[in-house]
Amino acid sequence: MEEKNNGLSRRAALGLGAASVAALAAGCAAAKPAGTSPSRAPGATATASPGGAGASSGQQTGTSSAGPSAGPDATASAQQMLSRATVPVLCYHQVREWTSKDSDYNRSSLIVPPKNLAAQLDGLLQAGYTFITPDDYWTHLQTGQGLPAKPVLLSFDDGKDNQVLAALPMVVERKIKATFFVMTVILGNPGWLSKDDVKRIADAGMTIGGHTWDHHPVTKYTGTDWSTQINKPRELLRKVSGQEVLDFAFPYGAWNAAALPHIKSAGFRDAYQLADKPTDAAEPQYTLRRYLANSSWDAKSIVAALAKDAAKTH
Repeated sequence: MEEKNNGLSRRAALGLGAASVAALAAGCAAAKPAGTSPSRAPGATATASPGGAGASSGQQTGTSSAGPSAGPDATASAQQMLSRATVPVLCYHQVREWTSKDSDYNRSSLIVPPKNLAAQLDGLLQAGYTFITPDDYWTHLQTGQGLPAKPVLLSFDDGKDNQVLAALPMVVERKIKATFFVMTVILGNPGWLSKDDVKRIADAGMTIGGHTWDHHPVTKYTGTDWSTQINKPRELLRKVSGQEVLDFAFPYGAWNAAALPHIKSAGFRDAYQLADKPTDAAEPQYTLRRYLANSSWDAKSIVAALAKDAAKTH
């Protein structure tokens, strides 16, 4: 969504009429806040590697996300976590057919037709990739515990209703795991997830993560913003999902060093940016990189993109 023109202001969000909610429909990364740039997809100029610890491939069901075992405190050194932060994390938004009103950018990066997403997931499975959970990734970061030979983490942002209607059945059918980073301002509004939807996603074995209240970038927070945007949404998602909600995704992928202590103090063990910046050497667990998946990729294209990315770091 566009931060200035299409984003929900806090005043508008309080009423949250149909017009206000519709303003978010294009997806969260259609335009970045000032000072940031669009994320690059794997195979462009990214540096993360899809290789894990080189363990043999496991089942697609991965670790259950219903009861994450690790809290927010890191036990590994920053250097250890940085060296292990190599899993590719794919970011999607809406799962629906394109319309004549969709911009080229939204079609390429924010709106994936169901058949395209299905082809991409099947392509990754056929190429030997294993979909892991944030719990798996966190354990690897902290202990070095082995991951499948080709790990990948699948995520969806914002909370459009087509995520539960189209994406969830797709991942359940394939017995793979996904993470859903949900804004709480949208819950229960037409075209968006309801609280029951969030519980349904969690009960299906998926991970629920925080994504602020109304998608304002954390780089602009002051005073009580931290409680409004970070702490209270996490508590609501914990109550609704029955999960601890330990994973956070920055709106627009934007972050600064001043934000990281607030993310940690709210109870999040990790946070995901986009691929504009390198993983922070001092706080790698709070600056894990994600990529906006190209909605036009077919099965071969997404596999080639991840392979090209891996080759750059091996």
